[in-house]
Amino acid sequence: MTSEIALMNQRAVALAADSAVTLIDGGTVVVRNDQRKLFNLGAGLPVGVMFFGVADLMGHPWEGLIEHFQAQGKVAPLPHVRDHAAAFTAILDHLEEFFPRERQKDEYKRLLASVFRYIFHLAQYLKDLGGSDRAQLADSVILKEAIDLIWRDYQFRDDGSPRRDLPCFPPGFGAQVAREYATTIDELIDYGFSGFALDAATRQHLREIAVMCVVKDLFLEDVTGLVFAGFGTAERYPAVSTYFLSAVVGGIAKRAEVSTDAIDNEVRSKIRVFADCEATTAFIRGIDYGLERRIYTTIQTMMRGLVDHVVGAFVDVEAAQRDAVRRRFHSQYLGQYFSTFQNMISDYQQQVYINPILRVLEIAGRQELAETARELIALNVFKKRIMAQQQTVGGAIDVATISRETGFQWFTRQGG
Repeated sequence: MTSEIALMNQRAVALAADSAVTLIDGGTVVVRNDQRKLFNLGAGLPVGVMFFGVADLMGHPWEGLIEHFQAQGKVAPLPHVRDHAAAFTAILDHLEEFFPRERQKDEYKRLLASVFRYIFHLAQYLKDLGGSDRAQLADSVILKEAIDLIWRDYQFRDDGSPRRDLPCFPPGFGAQVAREYATTIDELIDYGFSGFALDAATRQHLREIAVMCVVKDLFLEDVTGLVFAGFGTAERYPAVSTYFLSAVVGGIAKRAEVSTDAIDNEVRSKIRVFADCEATTAFIRGIDYGLERRIYTTIQTMMRGLVDHVVGAFVDVEAAQRDAVRRRFHSQYLGQYFSTFQNMISDYQQQVYINPILRVLEIAGRQELAETARELIALNVFKKRIMAQQQTVGGAIDVATISRETGFQWFTRQGG
């Protein structure tokens, strides 16, 4: 696991990352505390890069790929940080000295197997969520439901709009994947799902998922997050561009920019956390995210139960009328009251916890930004240790600041 943060104001951006890396060999989990995750993208360049999640690409550590990028002599000032992010990720395409064609079939298998594992985890979640009623259903029925949900998610966003193909792939790349990996797809479907009575339509959905998991802008597989931060030549204030990248298929690295953050005249300070930052997030927002979610879920359940009890108390009213009132409250009023409650809590968090921190960061100098970034990462290290949890966050904390005046500067770094 990893804990990373970016703190920005109009003067500079501070980046901090721990050095723990988790290695899994069979059933054995080993944590090492010597992994560098924060780098200067290029000598003299006011841009830093951090990685989280999967620590390599087809067996090549990210530090080696960054060194290769620097050695190509392509490190030059560009107008925007996102241009630097695009330039770095583009060199991964058709890089056969690192990613030979004969090994990319195994890479595709890893990608698809990761998505199929996600489907099984979703099916288990649906079964657990459904209580006693769903527990009586056959596993194949719940698994089919999970497959259909993923099949739709690859095609449509939450708002119902069509999900785009990733621009890193050329037109028609999906058909190429379906053609070149047809045998591999059928082998993995047989291996993973042969024990379930799936109909022909559901198996066809799995084949389509096997193509969409490459070309669509949805990452259900294991990914690496790449965080690029600093200044482009056209940027007065710092910016952060975050990419997800997962696999090399057909010579092309599956990747997408998933978020951008920038400082301007209106937004004068910003905090972005990445990976395992539960303690940092709780400190900033005033409550642990897991506890907050549990509270909201419990309140929703209690509100529904209260309506049922109140309506049920009117025993002299006809059952049809009671059911109509119950449905009306459940469909109309409970959502409104719950939304109002959430907004009240959110406003309180913003005013009492978040805004005071942001106001201090607005006027912070480079050193104060760096110290704050280091301490916020240290909160996650402390939580793991004091709660006797697996030390998946820990080790030395690398910290760097980036400004237009001084460029990329180390504040603390492993090895001095």
